[in-house]
Amino acid sequence: GRKEGRKEGRKKKMKMTASVKLLSGEEMPLVGLGTWKADAGVVGEAVKVAVRSGYRLIDCANDYGNEREVGHALAQLLREGVVKRGEIFVQGKLWNSNHRKEHVREDLMATLQDLQLEYLDSYLIHWPQAVPATGAAAAVFRNGNRPAHKSEGTMFPLEDDGRFCSDPATHFMEAWFAMEELMDEGLVKSIGVSNFNHRQLLEVVKNKRKHMPSVIQNECHPFLQQKDLIDLCNHLGVVFQAYSPLGSGDRPWIRNAGDPELLEDERLMSIAQKHGMTAAQVVLRWQTQRGVSIVPKSVRAARIRENLDSLKFKLDAGDMDKIASLNIGWRYLLFPQSSMHPDYPFKDELPHDYVIETAPLNTTMSTQP
Repeated sequence: GRKEGRKEGRKKKMKMTASVKLLSGEEMPLVGLGTWKADAGVVGEAVKVAVRSGYRLIDCANDYGNEREVGHALAQLLREGVVKRGEIFVQGKLWNSNHRKEHVREDLMATLQDLQLEYLDSYLIHWPQAVPATGAAAAVFRNGNRPAHKSEGTMFPLEDDGRFCSDPATHFMEAWFAMEELMDEGLVKSIGVSNFNHRQLLEVVKNKRKHMPSVIQNECHPFLQQKDLIDLCNHLGVVFQAYSPLGSGDRPWIRNAGDPELLEDERLMSIAQKHGMTAAQVVLRWQTQRGVSIVPKSVRAARIRENLDSLKFKLDAGDMDKIASLNIGWRYLLFPQSSMHPDYPFKDELPHDYVIETAPLNTTMSTQP
């Protein structure tokens, strides 16, 4: 019964949206709904609209502050029979505060409780560096996802001087080994990483005890095309997944005057005009045509459907070449306030004289419990 149900779910999922096979053996849709920066109060409705429109991948994280609402929406969809559990792929992330082996399980169990699920289809290490973190105790959403003094035990602990706490004694492989055990127990079906650089991904591949990373989720868009990292992933069989595939125009606390704005680029707009599509749809189709999975966030019903409809047309070779020429290595999300940790991934992209700043007070634009 269960095996047949799973097979039937896979068939239905394949029909609804293009998918890719992971090293874990699981099938993952190429297009998913991102939930970073989707405020509590609207994210549940966005999830319901997305699934009813054909989405079968929902990308979550405990620090986004909205997993409980996502969980209520998923429970309603499952209860009403809109989808079966085996037909929907739910991805969560291990938060930076919980890299120590004794804290990984607590992180996952809190997410499963909030999402009202018995397992995750994919579980990623959110960032390689254990910052913000104290290492003293696990910090999950019920402890608060706002920056606060370390004595309060939130997911964003601060030192007395207002900077993020760091746990330099912890290395991401410790978390990886604990995640491999969770996979063996069936609590997660696949494991992977996020915001890891080329060297760090290879370190996981080389030092794993049992399970390969199935997915790496990093920022990626036409201004940051990640060709070397994607080429490495293709060689390894790891699926590259793009977050902020539309350039993160609504990014919190990291917007600077003069930043290039992707969707206003005239070259993209001319390709969009040629196909009768939007610039956003062109950018998303460019990713999926090169085999990259995408998790664009939207809370607007029309935009949610539009993003999935990007699969309904094809860019020609000339379009693909034109978009390839847009790369400028521009990363919107550096999270430099966490760069004191030896595992911080983007040191090469910070100014040589960068001094760790006090923590931003608006990290996810979500509520606290």
